[in-house]
Amino acid sequence: MFRTKLRRRAIAALAVALAAAVALGGAELILQDGRVLKGDSVRKDEDVYVLTTPTGELTMPVELVDGVRLTGEPEPEAPTAFKVVPPGAIVGEEIRPPTAEEQTRAIGNPSKFAPSIVDHEWHPTSALSDEDVLADSRSTWAEDIVDSEWKPTSAFDETEDVLAGSRSTWAKPAIDSSWKPTDGFAKSSD
Repeated sequence: MFRTKLRRRAIAALAVALAAAVALGGAELILQDGRVLKGDSVRKDEDVYVLTTPTGELTMPVELVDGVRLTGEPEPEAPTAFKVVPPGAIVGEEIRPPTAEEQTRAIGNPSKFAPSIVDHEWHPTSALSDEDVLADSRSTWAEDIVDSEWKPTSAFDETEDVLAGSRSTWAKPAIDSSWKPTDGFAKSSD
């Protein structure tokens, strides 16, 4: 699938190159060994390139061709009504754009900030006396709820046997291990 698309694109590009070669006036086949074959036009037929020269047609296998180059001078373009020029006045005198200084002259001096309305250094006082009216509302540190100076003490008692309830003890076995089996099919002396 991918190779088919690639092959189609290569053929289309070659067709455009060949059409341009006819318009430009010449073509060259560049071989893999570096030699260049010149001609009037070139076309691709199946697995060969056909180079048309003044003496006839020359066929070259695709495997030996490294590239196709178009030669010759392009035909002059027809004149158009458009002319490429730098920006400027179309009619009349040239107009100079105003400079940055001229544009900002109407604004005046740079802005200056007015002093702040709020005095951040103001501390209210009572109109009746010189006492600090905010004394009761200021934050103060309270005593910690948790005693951070607590030091743990050991709960280990050397006289108490803490493993007494979990120690294994021996008990009489449930099966008598001294029993010896006897032959149950032997004839008895009874």
